[in-house]
Amino acid sequence: MKMQTDELLTREQVPTELTWDLTHLYADDQAMQADLTTIKDLAQQIGAMKGQLTSAANLVQVLVAARDLDIKLEKAYVYAFLRRDSDTTKADANQLFGQAAKTLEVVQTQTAYIEPEVMQIAEADLAAWLDQEPKLAEFKVMVTRMRAQKAHILSATEEALLSRVSRTLNGADEIYNTLNDADLDFGKIKNEAGQLVQLTHGNRSQFAESADRRVREAAARAFAKPYHDLRNTFAQMFNTYVGGRNTTAQLRHYQSARQAALQPHEIDESVYDTLIETVHQHLDLAHRWYQIKQQALGIKDMSQFDLNVPLAGNDVLKTTFAEGKQLTLDALSILGPEYMDGLTREMNERWIDAAENKGKRSGGYQVSVYDGNPFILLNWTDKLYSTFVLAHESGHAMHSWLSQHHQPAQYAEAPIFLAEVASTFNENILTEHLLEKYHDNPQAQLYILEESINGFIGSIYRQTQFAEFEHQAYTAEQAGETLTADLLDQISTDLLKQYYGPNVSLLPEAATQSWAYVPHFYMNYYVYQYATSWAASASLAQAVWQHEDGALERYLGFLKSGSSQAPIATMQAAGIDMTNSQYLTTALQLFERRLDQVESLLAKMK
Repeated sequence: MKMQTDELLTREQVPTELTWDLTHLYADDQAMQADLTTIKDLAQQIGAMKGQLTSAANLVQVLVAARDLDIKLEKAYVYAFLRRDSDTTKADANQLFGQAAKTLEVVQTQTAYIEPEVMQIAEADLAAWLDQEPKLAEFKVMVTRMRAQKAHILSATEEALLSRVSRTLNGADEIYNTLNDADLDFGKIKNEAGQLVQLTHGNRSQFAESADRRVREAAARAFAKPYHDLRNTFAQMFNTYVGGRNTTAQLRHYQSARQAALQPHEIDESVYDTLIETVHQHLDLAHRWYQIKQQALGIKDMSQFDLNVPLAGNDVLKTTFAEGKQLTLDALSILGPEYMDGLTREMNERWIDAAENKGKRSGGYQVSVYDGNPFILLNWTDKLYSTFVLAHESGHAMHSWLSQHHQPAQYAEAPIFLAEVASTFNENILTEHLLEKYHDNPQAQLYILEESINGFIGSIYRQTQFAEFEHQAYTAEQAGETLTADLLDQISTDLLKQYYGPNVSLLPEAATQSWAYVPHFYMNYYVYQYATSWAASASLAQAVWQHEDGALERYLGFLKSGSSQAPIATMQAAGIDMTNSQYLTTALQLFERRLDQVESLLAKMK
């Protein structure tokens, strides 16, 4: 089915089969709103237990009730979240999400006492309760993690106050997404045929890959223009968000927002620093790739808007949504029946929202529901890239699906540090499948290899660049600097020059405002995990694809583990030690081999 038109479809014009089926959660908005009323009542009941965590029976009662409440709240909140993201211009959807957000605030306020009171339980008493009350056993890991953060948990009163203002502290995130997804207009540009076409988040890549350099440059300038025009507004939003994260970290007695983001997930900050140091040591490989492209394309003055032109051509391996689903199913069949059962349901039961429409959230993501199924947002373009995005988000979905079927709710959601391994693993497996499928087609091989290289560039190099930018911004704000547009532009430009190297020139307005394009900057030290995860998953995928003894079983065990162990221990059980730089070096050696393969193919195709 054709999913691209010159004019963006309205939500009502999108074929039903290309939208997600939210009746998997609720029959309609009214059913969800009725659940919100029940959730608030249950929250009040839990709130009434404040000050009573003085026995094993009471502790079990509150923990079980809070877990069950979280399951119900997640279902309602995700429903409203997906309704809003389907079309952010719809007032009723935004109002529904507002109701869910307020309910979340009520729940957080009513349950804010739990962690402080758990902290106050004497070690001897807690040990005795764990011996006496079998129902506490499944909460042992959760309680242990909670108590490990004792220095950062405030009093019950302070936690309640902080939960009440959390929506305000995080408000910049919602404002950014609304502005970015609903209100920005990139205007129209002329395509290769000279026709005026609306530029959107979804079709931007189509023009970035154009063989016509004038189209590429026009698209880059048009995309950058609204961000440049609103640069001070975007800077103020980012400054507000970063300030809120730094303030919250300070209130919780962390040394920094980075520590506050990593420590609760049992990730040492050295992992972050090691990533940046190791990537710096291998920047020459990225620079080599840009030089390969420059020579192959025959461009003397290589610009950043030239980097996405496929060496094999634009129309190689174009895939419809139906074809992309089948390719993903075929590639991932190596993971066995349990995995494929969930993946087949995802593809056939409308867990995916595929087509771009006016007001729809840009990009792609997966969100899981313990009392339901995962949902995936895409903005399909018929480029092979979209199939890789589908495989990526399906990795998240099946990680969630398998964890929720093998773990209780409190351990079903894996931290992002692990979740991104599952998603990028699928991209690496898809690459191997396609290289095998098209082994006798040099042009297709070149195109597939470039997609793989783009994965290394986009996930390791670009995300590490983002991680550096993010950390520099947080550090500057914490030191008392205001994150003005000029300051952010300078940080961004300096990093781009370093990562692109000497052969790539910058388009000034596109380079300076590139920090404003990235929604993940509103997810608080999130981006570095794309890089660490890609590096880890590259090794895991090689082991599974080559049928190394025990590799598949270890990987499936990883997918089923959720957050039941510390992330580093979970990865070690899967076969990857992330406490040193070796996993990064191993992945970058694979990247170097991909470069060698491309150079060899180009030489043969001359």
